[in-house]
Amino acid sequence: MVPAQAGEPDAEGQAAEANAPAATEPPVVDPAQAARRAGRRELTITVLIALLGGIIAWASAGRPWATGLAGVAPNTLKVTASGDDLSAGVTALGLAALAGALALFATQRLARRLVGVLLIAAGVGVAVYAFGERGASHASRVLADKAAAKGYATRSMDAHMASWWTLAAVGGVLVVLAGVVAAVRGATWPGMSSRYENAATKAAARAADTGTAKDLWDALDRGEDPTELVEPAGVTPAATTAATTPATAAANPGATPAAAAAAPGATPRAEH
Repeated sequence: MVPAQAGEPDAEGQAAEANAPAATEPPVVDPAQAARRAGRRELTITVLIALLGGIIAWASAGRPWATGLAGVAPNTLKVTASGDDLSAGVTALGLAALAGALALFATQRLARRLVGVLLIAAGVGVAVYAFGERGASHASRVLADKAAAKGYATRSMDAHMASWWTLAAVGGVLVVLAGVVAAVRGATWPGMSSRYENAATKAAARAADTGTAKDLWDALDRGEDPTELVEPAGVTPAATTAATTPATAAANPGATPAAAAAAPGATPRAEH
């Protein structure tokens, strides 16, 4: 047994290195694509918060904020007043917040920041209107007017306030929060057209590689797969196979390309 020379790996070491599993390389992440995904995620969360706040404000405005009892027992009438009866501003600004939330998808850069400012204004308005109508003085007059319309003449009546105005104010705060995020970060978010622009760019690149878009459609009409590689004119599959098997050609230099293609795995006969 001849000892291995210094600096040369022995046979066992080479076998161990050959059998060792290859180290998997971590996937390469495109920083631009990662930034677009993060921006799209922020945009979606902001829109959902604005929609939630607008829906809460709009739904709360339709609930009874104040109730009262008109008349004298046993001839009494229960009267209720919703947030819309006390102030129509909550409903109007809640709908404006819903429209602004959807507008965040359709705008970009400066326009999106302006939409964020409008959301802030709408949310502040919802909170101010809701907080301003929490008192019973205005509600008692509204209830008295509604009772008078039904034949119970009274100048004022005791009003019992519900807590729906608090929920409307919470909706306004959510809209303000979404508006602040949109005004600060909105310019960095991707727009709706970014995804379609990327798809159009990829389609144009494929068309440049395989031909024009008309050629692709013509190939599909003929029942052909336009993504398959087209063989050059005058080159037969046998010649292509022979050209792509250099080991066979080197092992049998006297064989023809067709023979090499017919038996790519054949072992050449040793000549004596």
